[in-house]
Amino acid sequence: MSCPPAAPAVAGPPWYAVFCDPEPLPPGAPLRNRVLSAALRAALAPGFRHVYAMRRLNCAEGWLLFNPHSACVDIVEFAGDAFADRVFAEAEAGRCRVVAVVARRPEAWMPRFAATCVSAVAHLLGVPSRPWTTPRALYCQLRTQEVPMGSVFSPPKVDTKAADDAARKAQADADALEAKNQARLRALKAGQSGRSLLAYAETGEAGVKTMLGAG
Repeated sequence: MSCPPAAPAVAGPPWYAVFCDPEPLPPGAPLRNRVLSAALRAALAPGFRHVYAMRRLNCAEGWLLFNPHSACVDIVEFAGDAFADRVFAEAEAGRCRVVAVVARRPEAWMPRFAATCVSAVAHLLGVPSRPWTTPRALYCQLRTQEVPMGSVFSPPKVDTKAADDAARKAQADADALEAKNQARLRALKAGQSGRSLLAYAETGEAGVKTMLGAG
């Protein structure tokens, strides 16, 4: 069964959905946590066993983290860009995947039948999900709604338009001058019947220009 079309976007800063593997369990973790971790490792694709979301704060310099766990949801504010920079560095190194999307507000109620990280992030973003939707499936779905992330992963490109235009003009001027010289050489050759152009070539560049200017 396919998901319904996405709802209209809501104005605001984009959310960055981060797909990764969960952190290793601490020593002495409860049995149910160890069983769940083993089941996720067996059932889900590497790199797509967990998803959380983050976005810039509206009224301050910093980031808001929305991180759903099996037992609770962490909502944490981080001052500055240090936290986000670490996440984007991990993504650039290929250790996680980041998709920028704008949250949507569906017109109709969307039931969520499973309390998973996928359903929590999907509910946050206002996108459809099913109880069996995996992080990888959500990733593929969000890629169709992805918005440009600007210079998150790379510095802005240098504007070389002026230099490129100047280079093209210089090349055009050089081509025009070469064509003019070739035309004068042909005219000179036609007017010097019985004489070889080698005689002019041996005089050097200055000699050639003098001969051409005299014609």
